[in-house]
Amino acid sequence: MIEAVIFDMDGLMFNTEAMFKKLFREILNQNHIPAPESVVEAMIGCDSRRVQIFEQEYPGITETMVYCQKHRMEYFFSMFKEPGSANMLGLQELIVYLDQQKIPYAIASSSAPEDIRRMVEHAGFKISYKVLTSSKEGIPSKPAPDIFLETAKRLNVDPKNCLVLEDSKNGIIAAAGAHMHSIFVPDQIVPDEEMKPYIQTTCQSLKDVIPYLENQPAMV
Repeated sequence: MIEAVIFDMDGLMFNTEAMFKKLFREILNQNHIPAPESVVEAMIGCDSRRVQIFEQEYPGITETMVYCQKHRMEYFFSMFKEPGSANMLGLQELIVYLDQQKIPYAIASSSAPEDIRRMVEHAGFKISYKVLTSSKEGIPSKPAPDIFLETAKRLNVDPKNCLVLEDSKNGIIAAAGAHMHSIFVPDQIVPDEEMKPYIQTTCQSLKDVIPYLENQPAMV
């Protein structure tokens, strides 16, 4: 039974991962750092330990990452000037459905809480999430399950009755570690052999999550 839905944010609710890749590539080019596209893709959702590994082969990667993280919100608002223009396909339809069905939902992200709130406010429609959880609160980042378990605790919902929506490998693995239902909604990554066993269900857009929920016992 699905009693609550937990959203990742970057690349799932808003088109921020494609934006981040564009910004990261621009700064690499400006600084004449010859990192291939595979490295740029690896930077999405990359923690500081992994960045240090790439730094050994591509000096300047760490500084580039710090710059992009520092300036990403101003870049976000310059790239997505109109409210709603950053929304991923089906976001509004799914949120409206959850509100109509009175299914509580939360956001669990590695982004800073203030950045999450600003992006949500820029969606162009009301997103009435019940809980916002950020790894910047000192919660271990995905693929550790902690952020999802903490979100379920704040929602007062048993983890096994939560549905996680994710576009990342680390997020899908974290959902499995939390013993939650999950749906992979592809954005910038193609699942590798390590990720594939953790994928329970795939939907091509957030709108496609609605039929999945309609087929759940809790929705009857």
